[in-house]
Amino acid sequence: MRLKRGIAIGLSAMALTFGAAGCGENPHPIDPPANFEVSWTEMLDGQEVTGKVEAVPARAISMSQATTEMMLALGLQDKMVGTAMLEEEIYPPLKEAYDKVKILSEKWPSYEIFMAENPDFATGWEVAFTKRGIPAERITAQNVPIYVPASMQKLDADLDTVFEDMTKYGEIFAAEDNAKNWIDAQKKILAEVQDKIKDLPRKKIFVYDSSDGQPFTAFKGYTTNILKLIGADNVMENAGVDKTWAATSWESVVAADPEYIIIADYSSGVRNDDDFQQKVATILDNPQLDNVTAVRENHFIKVKLSEITPGVRTVESLKRLAEEIHGVTID
Repeated sequence: MRLKRGIAIGLSAMALTFGAAGCGENPHPIDPPANFEVSWTEMLDGQEVTGKVEAVPARAISMSQATTEMMLALGLQDKMVGTAMLEEEIYPPLKEAYDKVKILSEKWPSYEIFMAENPDFATGWEVAFTKRGIPAERITAQNVPIYVPASMQKLDADLDTVFEDMTKYGEIFAAEDNAKNWIDAQKKILAEVQDKIKDLPRKKIFVYDSSDGQPFTAFKGYTTNILKLIGADNVMENAGVDKTWAATSWESVVAADPEYIIIADYSSGVRNDDDFQQKVATILDNPQLDNVTAVRENHFIKVKLSEITPGVRTVESLKRLAEEIHGVTID
């Protein structure tokens, strides 16, 4: 089982237009008002926690790649004193901005390394703030607020949830204009995609993450919801499993007969797809799948997990997926 970002929610692109803020720049910083305050409430390690900032954070630490990319897309690298948990290559349009931020750890830093940066804000997937990373209470006890984007916690998260998260980052860092510009750019790209495919038939898809005898797949939640935006319906959505990610059976895949199989590729390096090819081989070597439409027609699509889980890559990824699933070219 190789799912990474989905741990926190799953067990209960190059042409991207970033707008004014998207290439790691913050051309229009805003001076916050004297009574500046932003607050939020969420669950951290099973406890309801209220976070609050009374000044724009200047020493932020991101404990997950997805949240790092969200901040960098808003031009917040100068507000960051550390990143951690780089799970794959950083999103290319953000590489220059990423290189300006200190890497604290390949995975999660120790509490001592974290606190040595004198942080005034922390963000990441919820799992980063459990005993697997640094327990939330150890951080908040030092008056460091934690923000976990709602898209990384809600079981019914969708693209609008990511937009709301980016808006919240904009509020916290007094970068509302950057957030709005980014969101508007994403909506424009998506509208162009949807206009291109609006008259095309919907397709049935199956998402294949990994296999430990049985395939691990997406059921409900963010991945399923974003694919709907491009006329792709997850055959497991209504399988009676009230989880975002879980195991199913190959017999269920056969019965559902997907037209396309989207495969999460965990290969290292942007030009390496060994993991994808091995998963395709696993499927092709399984005789019970011979008559599944996607297998018979060789309809396998490679994605990185970051392309179909919450973050800044979603819309550009949907554009590529729409082209592959519907056989169209979208300018």
